[in-house]
Amino acid sequence: MFQAVIFDMNGVIIDDERIHQESWRQLCHKYDFHLTEDEFKHNVFGRTEADTFAYLFHKQLTPEELERYSSERVEIAISIFKPKLALAEGLLQFLQELHVCNVPLAIATSARKPYTNFVLDGLNIRQFFKQVVTAEEVSKSKPNPAIYLMTAKKLSVDPKSCIVFEDLLSGIKSAQAAGMKVIGITTTHVAEELNIADKIIDSFKHINVDDLRKL
Repeated sequence: MFQAVIFDMNGVIIDDERIHQESWRQLCHKYDFHLTEDEFKHNVFGRTEADTFAYLFHKQLTPEELERYSSERVEIAISIFKPKLALAEGLLQFLQELHVCNVPLAIATSARKPYTNFVLDGLNIRQFFKQVVTAEEVSKSKPNPAIYLMTAKKLSVDPKSCIVFEDLLSGIKSAQAAGMKVIGITTTHVAEELNIADKIIDSFKHINVDDLRKL
């Protein structure tokens, strides 16, 4: 029986992968970096900004450099997304159902705190989540299980009793490496690409607490 549910944020709670791609494109254009679609998929999406900037600059940035470039990219993303910020289809009802059932919820995201705060406060959903873990709190990015292990520890639950919602293969592998069940959502990848997940959905309209009990 599951004891907690953990959500990735980008591409799960909100459909913002294209927003982030555009923000990275604008930042890369400014600094004359040229990324292919394959490079975006493998070196940007689902990774910490520290890892992405290290990939772009071919070196580890100092904390001051990382903060400066990260803040710049987040400001670009917020400016693009602010007029169209919206919760994933069916998610509010699902969060409410989990809340009624007293299921502890958390977010484990590769995004940094400023963007995470923008999303949670902009959508007025912070009250649903007992814990929020962001990129600053872990040194290793997905597919390393560190962020999911930390989230389970903060929830005071066994990782094996957690169910995770993810949209990326790196996130699915991260949660599974932590011993968790994973439901993939087809925001970023088609269902066939997410076939390592324990269950696949294309919308939160198609999931409920009884479905989680069957995993």
